[in-house]
Amino acid sequence: MNDKKNIYYLGGAILAYFLIIKPVLQKLSILKNEDEINRDKAKEIYLTSSKEKPTKTPGEWAIIADQIHEDLRYSALDDDKKDAAYQAARVKNNADFKLLYQNFGKRREYFFGVPSGSEKDLAQFLRSNLADSEIQIINQNYRNKNISFQY
Repeated sequence: MNDKKNIYYLGGAILAYFLIIKPVLQKLSILKNEDEINRDKAKEIYLTSSKEKPTKTPGEWAIIADQIHEDLRYSALDDDKKDAAYQAARVKNNADFKLLYQNFGKRREYFFGVPSGSEKDLAQFLRSNLADSEIQIINQNYRNKNISFQY
């Protein structure tokens, strides 16, 4: 009887981990899922190898990066998701993406004016603030322009 009870406890613990604990840890960026790990590897390879010329100056990409942060930083209270997606889609080639990504750096979100969560890079910031459908539209835009990075 005691063995049966232990099996139920073990089953409950496993279910709790996969249904509650793991998703919460991934949302808080403490635990990465397989897609994020693969994206990080691709990002590292990509950022070290771009031979194209950018279509805007680094300063212009810094302004665009600031605009994306401004559009999304207040966690749903004052978000302009449509403009943030538009700004991300302004990238025209791999060199543009590289400059946008570098200028964005790591930034933090705010909840009622108080910094919340860990700092995130551009990909993490967009992924955590935009719906999957919006990310898919940006990714399709990038594919149409032969940009190798995908969010």
